Amino acid sequence: ADSLVAPADSVASRSGQPLPIAAAEAALRSASLGVRLQRRSLFAATSITTGFETRDPSGDEKGILPVIGFSIPFPLFNRNGAQIAVAEAEQFRAQAERDVAILETRAAIARTERERTIALANVARDQTLVASANRVAALSLTAYREGAAPLATAIEAQRNAREILAQYIDDLAAAWIATAALRVRTLTVGTTP
Repeated sequence: ADSLVAPADSVASRSGQPLPIAAAEAALRSASLGVRLQRRSLFAATSITTGFETRDPSGDEKGILPVIGFSIPFPLFNRNGAQIAVAEAEQFRAQAERDVAILETRAAIARTERERTIALANVARDQTLVASANRVAALSLTAYREGAAPLATAIEAQRNAREILAQYIDDLAAAWIATAALRVRTLTVGTTP
């Protein structure tokens, strides 16, 4: 079987968002939930403090004095503004990262599609050139056998045919690489390459 087969002209389109965009969307949802959490959190965490004092600063009492503290924060003037501002900043950052991910992913997909189209056009051109070069090499070999052309002409035609075949293989490899890159760039959640 011939291993020099060009990839199919079309890559199956996948429904859903590419992985970088889906990841950025998930980060944005997480940041939005963080903002909701901070807005609903009126009370800070309670705390218990324990310890002991070994001496009195005035020096009147000797011995160990145990200390226990209990704190229940009550939001009389504080409405958790700082934590809400931090969560909103995280949400704005996640929105910006999502927008960048969308632009970069779309640009990368478009660039890869162009590279693939160019590579497939080069492969189609090279197929014609390989056929023509092989025909010229066969004709020059026939001309040499019949004494109509020198040996150098036949050898030169065969060398040209091999160079064109090598170029065809390089362009074919570029087409397969661009096809694989396009499949990877268009991967969506739950699909395999």
